[in-house]
Order: sequence, then structure tokens, then C-alpha cells
Amino acid sequence: MAQPKKSSRPTSRLSAVAFAVLFALLGAACEDFYSDSLPTPQIALPTPANLQEGDPEDLVEAGARTAMAAALGISADAPRKILLQHATWTDRAPGCYPPPPGVSGPYLVPGYRLLMQYEGVFYEYDADLGGETGALCDFTTQWVSVEPALDIVTVNLEGSARPDFFTVYILRSEEDVAAFNSTNSEIATIAAGVVDWTVELLVGGWVNTGPYTEAVRAYHLPAGPQAGIDAAPIFIEVAVPENLADTANDIPSQTWVLIDITKPDSTYQFIGMRQ
Repeated sequence: MAQPKKSSRPTSRLSAVAFAVLFALLGAACEDFYSDSLPTPQIALPTPANLQEGDPEDLVEAGARTAMAAALGISADAPRKILLQHATWTDRAPGCYPPPPGVSGPYLVPGYRLLMQYEGVFYEYDADLGGETGALCDFTTQWVSVEPALDIVTVNLEGSARPDFFTVYILRSEEDVAAFNSTNSEIATIAAGVVDWTVELLVGGWVNTGPYTEAVRAYHLPAGPQAGIDAAPIFIEVAVPENLADTANDIPSQTWVLIDITKPDSTYQFIGMRQ
């Protein structure tokens, strides 16, 4: 019997130890990604001479705000920060990051992908680890229809007390529902024969926003080599309803949503918001 697909979600911050692991993995990936007949990619990292003072993530956000203010003619304080992720820009998947000066041939640039929002439109800003160089992407994100699955999923509260924030459950068929109910009943139970699997799928996971979390909106970034993304990542914003905002706190909450089908290889990530 088919098993419902699990998807791992990226975290927004990495420790210094994780940085070391990241660079080690990048080095190993280079050996597999480029054949022996191709030159070894150069890894472009910030040097002490061009590092700016301050938290790199704050510098990236400041750069994004400045770029959006110039492009849209708005105040730099107007956009809303949505999500910051670590990313790696290469000659084959440069994203919107400008090619590093003085580097010819294959290259790797560890950096950041920052998602910002202004008046319902989402913008991506790609930068390096030092926050010194970055660029605002020409494209914007697209909305995806999403709604809470309150009448379909019965959550096991004891299961929510032991959350797995790195797993997202993706169910695409009645077979997935049967498999989930037989192996994950300690987490939740899903009603059978309710979802129209030809147009939507069921996605579940955990967020730290407090009880009674519901889906607010969903959107996706473009996929492809230029964006530096193989699949089409879909972000699902969830929040406690306004009438229950006083109960919001940073305790785990299991949430499930019905979302329109986009691409078979799409990945999903929940983002906890405050109304």
C-alpha cells in the first residue's frame, strides 16, 4: 500500500556548527555534481575586507528593503518580511544573484533567499552570506488556493504534544489516507471519501503559533534552474483566528489544509503568522 509522502522543511537559521556542515556538504556535492572533465567550481565567500559589520541576516533584509523601496517607490519600512532561507547560488542555478566579480567558470556562492511582501504581492531577494551583494528578482510569487481541513481531520492532542517540525505529510489519494490512518493514528485520523483528489491534496504539519491554527494563504515561488530550485516550493501561512488571538502562544499546533494541486514535485512548508 502506498505511503503518504513526507516532506522535510528548511529552518530559517543555522548555527555556526551547521555552517561548517553545510560547507562540507557543498564540497562533497561538487564532486558528484561536476564530472572529472569539468573544472572544480570556485566557492566565493565574503572576505574580512568586504564583510559589513552586523548580523548578515539583518544586512540581507536591509538590502531587500532598500531595493524594494527603489523599485516600487515606497518606504523601506513598508514591506513585510516573510521568510529567510539559506541558499546556494551556482553558475547553473544563479537565482537572481549577480555572478561574483573576478570568478570565471563554475562557482558556488553560499547565501540567502529572502521572501518579502508588499500589498499582497511577494518579492524575492537573493544575496550572499555576508549580505554585501544581493539583487531583487524580477518575478513575483503566485497565489495557490488553500482552506482549512477542519471537517476532514481529527487531531490527536497527545500526538501534537510530541511535534515533528521537520516533517510535512502530503496525501494525494484514498490509498494515502488509508496508509496514514493505519500507521499514524497517534497523530491524527483522516476521514475517507471526502477529498476530490483530482483537484486538491491534503497537507499537514506543525507550527508554533498556539491552538486552533487555520490556513491564511498559500503561494509558490517559480521553479527552475534560474530560480535555483528544482521543485516548486509552496508556502502555507497559518495563524490563530483574530477572535482567538489572546490565546496565541508559542506552543505546538498541528494544522491540516486542503490545497489546490500545482506540480507533482512541489514541496510544502508551513509558516506560523500572528494576525
